[in-house]
Amino acid sequence: MNKTLIALAITAALPVAAQADLTLSGSVSTSFNDAGVVDTDTSLSASASEVLANGMTATASFDVLGGENQGSATLSGDFGTLTAGEIGSDGAFQSGDVGGAVGGTEDADEGSIDVSGIHLSTSQAGLDLAIQINGGTGADASTAASRSTQVGASMDFNGVTVGYAYASDEASAAAAAGVTDAVTAFGVAYTMGDIAITAGKASNASDAVYKLAYNTSLDALTVAASINQDSDYAITLGYALNDALSLSATLETDTNTVMSVSYAAGDVTASVTNGDDNTTDASIALDLGNADLELARDGGDSETSVSYTVAF
Repeated sequence: MNKTLIALAITAALPVAAQADLTLSGSVSTSFNDAGVVDTDTSLSASASEVLANGMTATASFDVLGGENQGSATLSGDFGTLTAGEIGSDGAFQSGDVGGAVGGTEDADEGSIDVSGIHLSTSQAGLDLAIQINGGTGADASTAASRSTQVGASMDFNGVTVGYAYASDEASAAAAAGVTDAVTAFGVAYTMGDIAITAGKASNASDAVYKLAYNTSLDALTVAASINQDSDYAITLGYALNDALSLSATLETDTNTVMSVSYAAGDVTASVTNGDDNTTDASIALDLGNADLELARDGGDSETSVSYTVAF
């Protein structure tokens, strides 16, 4: 009996692990176009976060509808943040490429690429450091990914940020741009009021790159302009006629001017855009709380569609 009482006392003294609350989020979107095509897309994800007894925070997230190698687990604290599982394929490299010497890794059709791997980011004594290892499998397990070790480091010196980035191999076998082979990059960035200057050099490029950008707001007028080492420029002007109606125009090297008008008031948003291919896109959407109803016209495809989306 005494042994039983002692065992009960020890059990009562042990810390009880709290169960983290699980959060589900997702959406169902159905669209119907004038060609009679009905398309339905669904998504469902789950996430949970818990503050541990030692003050660190553990987080898990995954796609419920996904397959193998989907999701990630994160541990964060004074040491920084450690993520294992699904990570950005060039996250550590890009954190150190402050001069923009190498563009982001992305797929020609799908945009940014995720892989399975381990990523650590930390900030110590003013030095921002990121290290990651990409596994040999894409995050969705359907595409092969190159195993890559990456390092990114940057430090601010009174407004001047200096960075270093390294990748032992291409960030992903599916990459159409960005880190497509072993590369080292050095860069610098400086911001002075409305003016920002970046410059960088990658080991696999013969020339350095630079960019000069200017952004400002003058009451209802906004101005954004930039030019790079190839004399490619981009100028965007925006003007708010009132709280609901605004105009914008963008001019870039070797493209036609893009003009757009947007309207937002209450639960209604609408826009009309004349693109650089001289086609016009238009849309009007109604916010119904957790649901959205949209009527859109794609000028490039000459297609009109109605979409209804429910999200939670």
